[in-house]
Amino acid sequence: MPKLKLGAVVYGLLAVVWAVGIVLVLRHHGPYAEVHGAPLAATVVVLAATALLLAVGAVTRRGLVADDGPWICRHGWIVLFGLTAAGWVSAFLSNQDVPIWPTGPVAFLPHFIRRQQESYYDGVAEAEREIAAVRAEPDEVRPPGS
Repeated sequence: MPKLKLGAVVYGLLAVVWAVGIVLVLRHHGPYAEVHGAPLAATVVVLAATALLLAVGAVTRRGLVADDGPWICRHGWIVLFGLTAAGWVSAFLSNQDVPIWPTGPVAFLPHFIRRQQESYYDGVAEAEREIAAVRAEPDEVRPPGS
């Protein structure tokens, strides 16, 4: 069984959050009580596309800034930026006070996860080098007090 990566868990949790957001918007919950028509449809489309994109990042375990794999895994961050921009434009163009779900920080999520993953692997490699260096040292018996 493959090990679960933290990045995949984060993408999966955020996909679930966005899916819950779709349900809340469709049920006209909270600030969406009076929203109808194009602003509501645009919000649902952006939410659904964002949830799907984040789910792809979780399922593929490559994320959205991968070095290899399908196009969406290598360039998903561009699509996420586009969805974030579409959400902002949709909210701006609607005359109603529609909250913006895909916020700016979400667009930077793939790069944050990538940076955390690289830091983790750098730390693991450094620890392995230190362990190898300790194992390579000859076992010397040192006199006490030296």
